[in-house]
Amino acid sequence: MTIKGKCHCGKVSYEFNDTPEYTIRCNCSICRRLGTLWIYSDASNITLNGLSDTTTLSYSHGDMELDFRTCKSCGTSVLWQSLATPGKGRMALNLNMAELKDIYEVPVRYYAGADSWSFFKEDPQPKFVETED
Repeated sequence: MTIKGKCHCGKVSYEFNDTPEYTIRCNCSICRRLGTLWIYSDASNITLNGLSDTTTLSYSHGDMELDFRTCKSCGTSVLWQSLATPGKGRMALNLNMAELKDIYEVPVRYYAGADSWSFFKEDPQPKFVETED
């Protein structure tokens, strides 16, 4: 499967040449603020365009092992990669940069990165219930 994605302004794009089993919605402090859906593969399966010229300098936090990249122009969160081996090994791309048809084809798994570092057994999304006052 090939998934193509681009940031809102189009200055950064990717081609993901792998078939993701699922995408991850993580609730850790950075991922929930970025609003990303991560798909993962080895960097050898990913082609990136515009990354070095149009993304912010590396943003890292916590254990300082991951490099998060964002488009300088439109602010779209693009990817994370290892700070130790940028452009190599496991890399995550923001599936929200792809076309809706591609996003909807990949099942979502919810990850408890804020506490247990494991997948939720069920959909953790709270359900809104309107009540009468």
